[in-house]
Amino acid sequence: MRVKTKKGISYPIVIGRGILTSCDDINDILDTIADKHSGAPFVISDPLSFTLFSRQIKKISGTHLLPRGEEGKTLDQVSLIYEKFARHNIDRKGLILAIGGGCVGDAAGFAASTWMRGIDIVQIPTTLIAQVDSSIGGKTAVDLPHGKNLVGAFHQPCCVIVDVNCLLSLPDEEFRQGMAEVIKYGLGEDREFFRWLSENRKSILEREPEALLKMVKRCIELKASVVGEDERETSGARTRLNLGHTVAHGLEACSNYSEIKHGDAVAIGLVVAANLAVMLGTCQRDILAELKDLLEYFGLPTRPYKVFDEALPFMQRDKKFISGKPTMVLPREGKKCEVKEISIELLKNAYQAAVR
Repeated sequence: MRVKTKKGISYPIVIGRGILTSCDDINDILDTIADKHSGAPFVISDPLSFTLFSRQIKKISGTHLLPRGEEGKTLDQVSLIYEKFARHNIDRKGLILAIGGGCVGDAAGFAASTWMRGIDIVQIPTTLIAQVDSSIGGKTAVDLPHGKNLVGAFHQPCCVIVDVNCLLSLPDEEFRQGMAEVIKYGLGEDREFFRWLSENRKSILEREPEALLKMVKRCIELKASVVGEDERETSGARTRLNLGHTVAHGLEACSNYSEIKHGDAVAIGLVVAANLAVMLGTCQRDILAELKDLLEYFGLPTRPYKVFDEALPFMQRDKKFISGKPTMVLPREGKKCEVKEISIELLKNAYQAAVR
């Protein structure tokens, strides 16, 4: 599979099982990339991901290990990466491998996008959220105390390597977080996939390998299609992938990224968005009920835990608030989701309806 953008950028996504535990598989893939680069790749990871998933990589010029989670997505951490790049003489033909979850991919991608005005990076996502979403499409960013992902750049990887066997050892909590992003694709982009998720929920929860492979592959297909249509989120198409994220980012920032995880926040945001769609008449209540049932099956929350007035100032810092008005991504009956400007009063009503 390949991602192809309208600006002519194209790169492969390699999806399979056991890629990272097979010395031949991972090194064969990296060897096809190496000719364009100087020296061995530099690895950015976190301690656990590096220990579990880097052992079969034969050539590494250096490493930098980030703290796990959002603590690794700060300007201070990126500054430490730059220092390592300088010490290891990473030049404009250097290659970075980002091995880990979404936070590793975001921080490593941002560092790669800004070092010497941009060097190549291979994304090797090891969590469900990263495999189905953040590793594909070139969005890189770090957080500020004022909000999530406020400092960033578009920087497409030169390759993405997805080994779904990584998900077999993923802690239940992290797998649950990823399922919110998976369900987002079904609700917003592909209602047939949404039904497939409902019908195969048991196999997915038990992490049957073939079910995982099919699920991850479909999410990647959907993400790649949208990125190809709207790489830099200018036409509105890519904004659809932010379904549930305005509320989610507000809740995360409101708690200083310490009280709620990203997937849990997205799950709540999906319910608020579905409530809005019901109120506007673009979505039936049975879809809202099916959404809540599916989220709850995977242990995801469906009710906001902060009062609206406490969360609102942080939602207003989201990039989709224009001139103080929320532009929300909303599901639609039988169609792909839409981007629609609404009033703060309507957003409040939908948010409070989710609380009840």
